[in-house]
Amino acid sequence: MKLLPRPILWILISLLAACSTRDLPVQPSPDPPAPVRVSLEAEAGSGDGQVRERSRASGGQTVHLGPGERREWTFGVPDLQTGYAIAMTYANGEEGPNETIQVSVDGGYVARFEDRDSGDSVEGWNLFVTDAAGDVTLGRGSHTLTIEVSGGDGCVEVDVVTLSPRGYAGP
Repeated sequence: MKLLPRPILWILISLLAACSTRDLPVQPSPDPPAPVRVSLEAEAGSGDGQVRERSRASGGQTVHLGPGERREWTFGVPDLQTGYAIAMTYANGEEGPNETIQVSVDGGYVARFEDRDSGDSVEGWNLFVTDAAGDVTLGRGSHTLTIEVSGGDGCVEVDVVTLSPRGYAGP
């Protein structure tokens, strides 16, 4: 076995030492998970109210809520802390004064609004409107959204509550 001359050996050792202190190439970091839209079907929630069949409702059903009644949903969000716009889709026939709906998330007040009539006292219960119902910032984990009804002529039929990420254009 023949040994390399000393000058060549030193050059090789120097090159190996220099290469071993360099950072290895790294892969780009994966994109963080995208914020997701959350849809909470009324009939999937818990609490008060009667489930009603409505052909034009998302999922074919609504939940009829009267004054003093409440409905809540528990849902999860990804790791990202994200601002969400809350919207509520509902039906309300025009029989009398409108109801006030209060929205809370994780026990904290978010918004209060007065519902509006979606149509006459017959067909209005199968026509739906969507109103803004506040904004909330949520981080990773489980959250609970609650709606409570007060006042009015006695009822509103909730179809779906949607939380849409604010300021996210998506891929």
